[in-house]
Amino acid sequence: MSLLSATIKTTVRASQVEVFEHIAPIDLTSIFKGYGLLPSVIGTQNQIGSWDTEGQTRTVHLSDNSSVQEMLTKYEHPHYFSYTVSSFTGSLRFLATSANGEWWFSGGSSGQTNIKWRYTFNARSFLAFPILWLITNLLWRNYMYQALQLSKSQIEHDVI
Repeated sequence: MSLLSATIKTTVRASQVEVFEHIAPIDLTSIFKGYGLLPSVIGTQNQIGSWDTEGQTRTVHLSDNSSVQEMLTKYEHPHYFSYTVSSFTGSLRFLATSANGEWWFSGGSSGQTNIKWRYTFNARSFLAFPILWLITNLLWRNYMYQALQLSKSQIEHDVI
């Protein structure tokens, strides 16, 4: 496990297929609302087709006028998907070269789905490491938690 990695988990009251099909192509603006110094997502651009093919890319625009490039690196419906985030144009460009997100989905009991989401930053240098560690552990984990809870709420509202 990386020191620059944050992992969160939750259980959603919906089938694994429903949960996966909601989260994998989710509208990022509906869940990334900003947290502390971390900006919200205000839109995506340059995505061609559905977010369900390895190698698919898009530009994610943030509320601090920065952007990142996102590439889907693995897509195994309805169990797992991963992506790489790179080409940071905001302040993270001084700290990280890229980041990797991974999502796992497994069927729980009574039509529930267990979700595990891990996000790992790749530090630009050993000097950036302590600052990136603080961001990962004090801000990013909570940013992820907030986004996952919003996703869970959307799914359970739509299903129930």
